[in-house]
Amino acid sequence: MILYYMLTLFIFQTAADKNTLPVFMIDQEQAMVHLNLGPNPFEKMSTSKFADIIHDAIRHSAGVIIFVEEHFSVEDISLKDKRGSPYQYLRQNIREKKAKYFPAVIDPYRLLTQIFQPQQYNVFHLRSRTKLELMDSFKYIYIYFQDGMNETRIDVLRRHDLIIREVSHLVRQMKTGPIVAFYTGKVNPVEVEKLRFVPIKPIPLPKDLGVMVVSSGALFRFSDVYASTPTRRAVFNQLPMIAEETWSRRTMSTKMAYTDFELEFNFNFQEHGWVLDNVALLEAGEEVGRTVMRVGAPWNMSYVCAEPLVIVNTRDGSSVTISQYQVQPRLTDYRRRVPGGGSPVDLHEGSINFGRSTNCGPYFNIAILSCLMITFLCLTICMYGIVNLMDCRSNDRYDDPNAKQLVISEN
Repeated sequence: MILYYMLTLFIFQTAADKNTLPVFMIDQEQAMVHLNLGPNPFEKMSTSKFADIIHDAIRHSAGVIIFVEEHFSVEDISLKDKRGSPYQYLRQNIREKKAKYFPAVIDPYRLLTQIFQPQQYNVFHLRSRTKLELMDSFKYIYIYFQDGMNETRIDVLRRHDLIIREVSHLVRQMKTGPIVAFYTGKVNPVEVEKLRFVPIKPIPLPKDLGVMVVSSGALFRFSDVYASTPTRRAVFNQLPMIAEETWSRRTMSTKMAYTDFELEFNFNFQEHGWVLDNVALLEAGEEVGRTVMRVGAPWNMSYVCAEPLVIVNTRDGSSVTISQYQVQPRLTDYRRRVPGGGSPVDLHEGSINFGRSTNCGPYFNIAILSCLMITFLCLTICMYGIVNLMDCRSNDRYDDPNAKQLVISEN
């Protein structure tokens, strides 16, 4: 029932990001029983969180198996035919709580290959288990699947599920300790629209305002972009090139290229505004760093910040810094592109001017000043009442019926 419950939730996941893929973690010996994560299909798992899970699996296991699909998505998991789900083995493991499911992990295959470096001796391409020859000294292995030409997708996945079961059983016989396996894919086959880059003449700006970058979907203004290493610092004040811009229903990704690196800005579109989720640093097309932003503004407004934006290169410890920046998508309203799902090129007004800005620093507006004034008025009334209470005095003598009565003489 747990698997059917998850599959029901997956149907309501209307769109998946191109850089998120589902991941199964198979744990027959329950070495990772302490890990408790709810299968929420609407929540992304960050790269750092998934990295913690991988390192935890390395500490608690004697070996790791990575099963890799070429293309993988939640739609594959929800497939059915007359024989039911193709994942009989995975379904049984989930029922017995010997497998965990992470619906949306950001670039899991890239992270796995960074932690577990593929080598010639630990990479296998299988159509069946019979071709697998292993040495018991390995720490991790990669299993890629070989598919035929006349197989349907559901038959392919059913055969892959059988290979996962047989390889896991074989490896558990060879190892004395527990085995943890990860099952994911290389690419999420989400259809996105790629927009061709049309060179735009640089917009003249005062030197203190930096450079302005205009793409089909967003406006950017950068001031003092530089890359720093422990030994040197290089400044990049030239206009970057928009290398690629991709779209899905609720997201946009703009990649701009400098001479030595690329920056990828990932946006998320919401009902009442837009959000800049993160900024990624790429070298030779490979992501080497990412900074989570989660900032944004209402539609037709820009986000500006004078605090430096730093993206650290996890490969060599260097960093790319943008001293000041201003960002704004060129969409006028997200709701205008939902019904037809059309291209944003058809929706923006062609303006290359930023709208009113939301600042990342502290600021005052009418609402804040009104609240301060009302608070000051309430505190004044409260202080007046406290002063009056403190000024009250009691009688210094009271009438005693058993004592001599008070006599007030008249002059």
